[in-house]
Amino acid sequence: MNTYTIGQIEDAINYWRDHQASGEDAALCPRARVLADIYGLMIFHRMEVVPANKLTAVQNESMSLALSQLPLPL
Repeated sequence: MNTYTIGQIEDAINYWRDHQASGEDAALCPRARVLADIYGLMIFHRMEVVPANKLTAVQNESMSLALSQLPLPL
């Protein structure tokens, strides 16, 4: 995958929120947190897609793991 849409990033954040516990202070789990960083930048810059090569290795790994676990859309 060469790009991720803002919707895919949001889906991945929600996947990690559902599958990993948040911290005691209700902070996002680490995998969701790294994706929230790019998600916020995309909103700020009004970007609909982001190239995968602009994400860190951890962000790319979090995306690919989450997206591979999500059900396919109808």
